[in-house]
Parts: sequence; structure tokens; C-alpha cells
Amino acid sequence: MVIDETEATEAEAQPTKLVLRAELTWAKLYTKAMHKDLGAISTAVGKSLPINAEQEMTKSAEKLHDQLKSANRIVDELSDQAGIRPLAIKK
Repeated sequence: MVIDETEATEAEAQPTKLVLRAELTWAKLYTKAMHKDLGAISTAVGKSLPINAEQEMTKSAEKLHDQLKSANRIVDELSDQAGIRPLAIKK
């Protein structure tokens, strides 16, 4: 039985697609849970907090902001690679 290169490449891509789908599913569930937690934190911040807690939370919020900006760039790159929106034309 002779397997051409296209069939071989497709067979090799299947495990990669399964891993990618699993990772993306995990990310979706994780961000859903994180969104719920952020809502609860936001509500708690609206209530009075000790000054030292406010300073610590401000640092943590800044770190989270940076991490989310990075995650957003990654989602943009994955979206472009998946072809769900056109690639930006680089000049």
C-alpha cells in the first residue's frame, strides 16, 4: 500500500489539531471562570478596603492588565492564522 505525501501530512496534522482544540477549549473555560472571578473582585473593590490592600490590589491589577494585553495579541495572531479575519497588510 502506497501512501502519498498529502495523506501522510494529513495524518501527522490530526494529533496536532486535537491538542490545539484541547488547549483552546481549556483556555475558553479558564477565561470564562476568570471573568466570573473578576466580576466578584470588582464588586468587592467597590466596598471599602484597607489602604495596604488597595496598594497591593493596584499592583496586581496592573500585572493582570499587562498579561491580558499579551493574551489579546496571541488571540489576534491565532485568529489571523486560522483565517477568521484578514491579515493586516504590512508596508
